[in-house]
Amino acid sequence: MVCTEVSERVLHTHMAEMYRNIAYELESALRQMRLKGMMRLPTEDELCRRYSCSRQTVRAALDLLVQKGLIVKKRGSGSYISDKITASVCNVILIVEDEYEYIYPDLISSLRSSLKKKGYDLRCISTKGSYEKERDALKEVLASSPAAVIIEPISDILPNPNMPLMDKIRIKEIPVIYLYASYPSPDGSICIREDNASGSDMLVSYLKENGHPVISSIFRCDDSRGLERYRGFVDALHKYGLPFDQDRSFFYTGSDRKKLLSGNDDFLRRTVEGMAPDVSAVITQNDEIAFRLLKVLQKSGRSGISVASFDNSYFASGPASISSLGHSSRDLITAASDAVTAAVDHRSFTPPPVRWHLHARNG
Repeated sequence: MVCTEVSERVLHTHMAEMYRNIAYELESALRQMRLKGMMRLPTEDELCRRYSCSRQTVRAALDLLVQKGLIVKKRGSGSYISDKITASVCNVILIVEDEYEYIYPDLISSLRSSLKKKGYDLRCISTKGSYEKERDALKEVLASSPAAVIIEPISDILPNPNMPLMDKIRIKEIPVIYLYASYPSPDGSICIREDNASGSDMLVSYLKENGHPVISSIFRCDDSRGLERYRGFVDALHKYGLPFDQDRSFFYTGSDRKKLLSGNDDFLRRTVEGMAPDVSAVITQNDEIAFRLLKVLQKSGRSGISVASFDNSYFASGPASISSLGHSSRDLITAASDAVTAAVDHRSFTPPPVRWHLHARNG
């Protein structure tokens, strides 16, 4: 009797795993079917032959797709892609701080072009660094059920009040791809990360070679990217035999950046005031901070200090001429595009860290 019960449980578990796998494969095929103008799914008999399984298993897989709103069953006619999914199955939503500012326009343009070749349309939503706006964006994701969502966290260090919405997105099985950093995720969502520690190493090495024995730093402390860059900075100082003093390291938050954008540069002025006289170079979180720091240094009579940073944006390549690390746009876009495809197909995918390349403009 016990053996029979165990066998039935094993059989039930195997069937559940099989119909879920079939449902995943069919869900991945919906996008290609729609692109080819095919709305009707294969018959149950055809699916039984394709997957070498029983009609009961096929029906369970189709029922799962019905529950998710992906298909509708019509009595005597078969199963069809639902009207609801017709539009959303080819949409990808990108959630970033501001789609029109800083590094985002070029990134979005290239990503949109890459995804278009794979049959996806890209829609962008800006959060302005606001949890309230992020909440609205996540609600939009839940309402529209896109093929995937790419999200850049506001802060992956501080507790996020929107995690219940992220949980709902996971339960709804909408693939999530994180950009640069990730919120806590029990399902191991895909994250496209940068090789931040090696980036800091490159900048320290470059500044040392250009005659800077005492280097300061300014990094964001409520963001794992900033902490990774700081950790790489400290390790590089030890590696190249340069002095480390914690009083030469300065930190800021997302709130400080908002104030800076509104014209309040208090935290940068305090940073320069606290900077030791022997400092001759500074490594900053990104080009935006570097650009604004140079202005404060000039006002303070310390324009001789060199500044290096991350992102290789227009802030660095313009008149300020800042040495900066940049990505190969192809590496980043390829990683994001491949991540979308893998997520939609329910395949595990771990993109390699996006590497930095130095664009030297000053010493």
